[in-house]
Amino acid sequence: MKYSPKQNGVRAKKHLGQHFLVDEEVARKTAELVPDDLDILIEVGPGTGVLTEYLYPKWGEKLLCVELDSESVAYLKTVPWAKGLQVLEADFLQLDVRPFKGKRIGIVGNYPYNISTQIAFKILEEDWTVISFVGMFQKEVAERFCSKSGSKVYGVTSVLLQSYYSCGYAFTVGEEAFLPPPKVKSAVMFAKKIETGELPAWKPLKSVVKLAFSQRRKTLSNALKPFISGREGFNLPEEWKGLRAEALCVEDYHKLVQQYQSSTD
Repeated sequence: MKYSPKQNGVRAKKHLGQHFLVDEEVARKTAELVPDDLDILIEVGPGTGVLTEYLYPKWGEKLLCVELDSESVAYLKTVPWAKGLQVLEADFLQLDVRPFKGKRIGIVGNYPYNISTQIAFKILEEDWTVISFVGMFQKEVAERFCSKSGSKVYGVTSVLLQSYYSCGYAFTVGEEAFLPPPKVKSAVMFAKKIETGELPAWKPLKSVVKLAFSQRRKTLSNALKPFISGREGFNLPEEWKGLRAEALCVEDYHKLVQQYQSSTD
C-alpha cells in the first residue's frame, strides 16, 4: 500500500537530497529490521513521517527524530499520531554525540543520498556506541557497503564498515516508492555492531585501507610503498605482494593493521 501525501506544506528540496518515502510496505519492512536491544533509536531525516509512524508506537520516548528541514519539523508537530514525538531540528552530521555516550544507539532512516556515506563515517568515527544502523540508501551504495572481496564494488567503505559491523542487503526498492521519484534504484540494508573479539584500531585501519585502494590498478606492494618504506618491520606477506586491494578480505586488512602497529618505526 502506498501513502498519499496530503497538502502538508512540505516540499521536497533538491539541495537536501529529499525523496520522501510514500510506500507504507517498505516503511513497515524497514522498521522491522531495527533490533530490540536499544536504549535510544535516532531516525535521520523523518521527512513526512511515513517510516516514523511505524517506529513511534514501538519506541515511544526512546525515539529521537533528527530533521534539518524546518517544513518537515513543523509538519510533524501537527499530525495527531506524532503527539509527544521528540523532533530535533538539526543536521545529523553535526549532531553532538556526547549526550549519547554509554547508551546503546540505533540509527535508522531514509537517508538523503547526497550524504549517506558521510552518515556511515559519522557512525564509525564518533565516540559513541551505535550498535545498529538500518535504512535506505542508493542501491549502489548499499551494494558497496555489503560487498565481499573480489567484487568490483568492494572498496574502502566495504572494508571499514564490515570491520566493525556485520552487514546485510535486505531488499531493493523501486523509484515509484518515493515522491519525487529518484532517478536511481534504492535499497534497504542493515548493519549490526560486532560486539565480540578484538576489533582493529580505527585510525591505522582507515589509513592502510585508503592507501591500498587509492590506486586500485596497482599491486599492494606498490600501493602500500609509503607504509612499507616508513616501517622497518612492516612487510607484506609474500603471497599478497602481487595482489590488488580488492583481493584481500576484511580479516586480511585486520592482519595488515596488526603487523603495522607492531612494526618498528
